Amino acid sequence: MAFAKMPFRVLLSAAKLLFILHHWALPSLIFTSLSVSALNVQILAPGFVNTPMPSTITLCGPAFATGTEYLNSVYNPTLNFTYFYVYDLSYGNCSSFTDETLHMVSQWMYQVRDPNSLTVIVSPSCTYEPYLSQIAAQWNILLITSTQSDITIRDKHLAPTWVSTNIYPAQHYGDAMLNLIQANNWTSVYVVEEDGPLQFYGLVGPPVKRTFEANGVQLVYLKYDGRKVPLNFTTLLIEFNARSRVMFFFGPAESLRILLIQAYSRKMTTSEYVYVAAISFIYKRYGVFTWNKGDKDDLIVRMAYRSVLLFTAIDLSQDRSANLTSFTARWRDLYLSDPFYRNQNLRDDPPTPFLAATEAGLEMLGQVLDEAITGVSSIDIWDGADLASAFWGRTFNTTTGRVSLDKYGDRLPFTSMSYYDGTQFVVFARSRFDSGSFQWENIRAVDWHGSPNFPPNEPYCGYGGDHLRCTEKDESERRTTEIAAVSVAAVAVCVIILAACLTYHRWHHNRGLHTQWFVLDPAFLGKKTKSRRSDSLSSLNSAARPFDNTFIP
Repeated sequence: MAFAKMPFRVLLSAAKLLFILHHWALPSLIFTSLSVSALNVQILAPGFVNTPMPSTITLCGPAFATGTEYLNSVYNPTLNFTYFYVYDLSYGNCSSFTDETLHMVSQWMYQVRDPNSLTVIVSPSCTYEPYLSQIAAQWNILLITSTQSDITIRDKHLAPTWVSTNIYPAQHYGDAMLNLIQANNWTSVYVVEEDGPLQFYGLVGPPVKRTFEANGVQLVYLKYDGRKVPLNFTTLLIEFNARSRVMFFFGPAESLRILLIQAYSRKMTTSEYVYVAAISFIYKRYGVFTWNKGDKDDLIVRMAYRSVLLFTAIDLSQDRSANLTSFTARWRDLYLSDPFYRNQNLRDDPPTPFLAATEAGLEMLGQVLDEAITGVSSIDIWDGADLASAFWGRTFNTTTGRVSLDKYGDRLPFTSMSYYDGTQFVVFARSRFDSGSFQWENIRAVDWHGSPNFPPNEPYCGYGGDHLRCTEKDESERRTTEIAAVSVAAVAVCVIILAACLTYHRWHHNRGLHTQWFVLDPAFLGKKTKSRRSDSLSSLNSAARPFDNTFIP
């Protein structure tokens, strides 16, 4: 055999070669094969950078870093994730950047995108999501928004590839406020919106107005420019007092403070009035709803806050699954180490809800892609609409908490309503969804100026005290009072007349005795005279008896 005739050294060399191939070359070949077959996922992150808004890709950027790091550690070597920021430093505000979003995204898609990689758009904000959804639909790629949503997401003809992990209740602002007024039988309300630097209030006011009008709620809707200083709410309060006792005030904490001080001076912060304020979430840049400012008006504002309800759009304290301690520390480290995030001095607190929503969106993407690759699901990951459908109506467990999406792919939020107990705001209701419909779930009784109930939107006697039910009652009471008064007066007159007659009779009788004393009644005179004479004689005889023997006539 040829093999047997081979020299021993040759055989030994062949054995060594086989050993090397078995232990080193084969695994390398296998790894190379797996690396070639790994799916590359390009995450396109368009966003705004120049203003330190919580939803910019600068302040939300650390979540892209930690999210892709987590995905690569869990799903490599079958999945490989990279992310790309798309921004333009020449735009000074969010609105101007929004107008250019489609151009920048399209340019990236044509010039940078790898056609052999799976592209997904993940964006915080300042991109005007309906526009971004249009371009995602045209390219048929998945779009995940982490801080904003829009009612367009419910129209799958216009937004077939759109999924939102936005924790804002963007689709439920109107429903949340409508549920509140219906639960308290408020039929007429006053809605005030401040047009100012905080975009949040411009997103809340319009859907609330539409929902109220669609459900027959009588309302006055006033929008004012909050950039004018100082604010004077005198005219507003006068009109409010004539229209309702329930005001929805969509403005920042400082504007509410000014309103309450002026309302207090008009005695309009009693138990009869309700001011429903709103905040996105507790964040220093948004202002803090507190009476304690350290000025002369603190005591007034503290008392006035007893008439305030506070709607919190994002209340992570109601999410028992959230665990963000370790992530917050990591995000802070990234701020300190990377100048791109423009927060190395930690001037701005981490916008935790937005960071968590971005992290969750990336982790949910990894779960859906892994299910498709491993055969757990049969979706076509290259079809953006089919890929998006894998998110609808599902609950995902992520490292930042549990995320539930409705049938449109929009996130169900954690929202709360609080009252002020004299010291702090206390949550008495939180959001609950029945069949996708927003409802308030009461978790404790309310203490409204010592009462367990909120006041009606209209006082019993009307806003001016001239309601028909009170005027009729007053008229009836007035007539009853008049009748009673007339009756009492008549009785009094009769008593007076009777008393006068008796007095006159006695006076006339007594006067007659004194003025005609010589006119005597003969019968009376005769009787009295006889009697008196007999008595006199009897007395005389009795007195003369001792002298009977000595007296000689």
